[in-house]
Amino acid sequence: MPKVKRPVSVSEMICDALLRLVESGWSYGSITIQEIVDEAGVCRNSFYRNYSSKEEIFQKRFLAICNEADAAQAVPQHFDFYDIFEAACRKFYQHRRFFRCFYTADPRSYFDTITGHVILTNSPGRSPDISASDYYTYACRAWIGIGVITEWFLRDCDIPIEELVEIVRTHRL
Repeated sequence: MPKVKRPVSVSEMICDALLRLVESGWSYGSITIQEIVDEAGVCRNSFYRNYSSKEEIFQKRFLAICNEADAAQAVPQHFDFYDIFEAACRKFYQHRRFFRCFYTADPRSYFDTITGHVILTNSPGRSPDISASDYYTYACRAWIGIGVITEWFLRDCDIPIEELVEIVRTHRL
């Protein structure tokens, strides 16, 4: 008898299980691999074929979201912070459940992962001739931008994206 295909991948089932556990109030630090696989309805071997640790669940899902965003839009040669900020708002809104759980589970890893990616992929810092002050200015704006977006989605996206972008633009963050 042929195997029946699952409607979603095992890695998605595992990620969704972790999100459900975090959403239901479990402390991220106390969640075990066994609890994740039980919630997902998969075996431990399936977990370890996809991930080496529970921390990697958030890391890989975040990178998949970034790759999806990168495929959807080409990054311009000249960076406009507000265009990048608006695109990030839209991506966070689309995946707000994931980002809320990532933040709730491990705020430090959340900020480090996201700002690290923003700086690495969008910063003029990729250029070897950028000054230290320009690099740190961009890094500061990345941290502030991610902080503003985080507060916005934690408040259930209480204002439209365009209004949020205009607030940031007006205050020249």
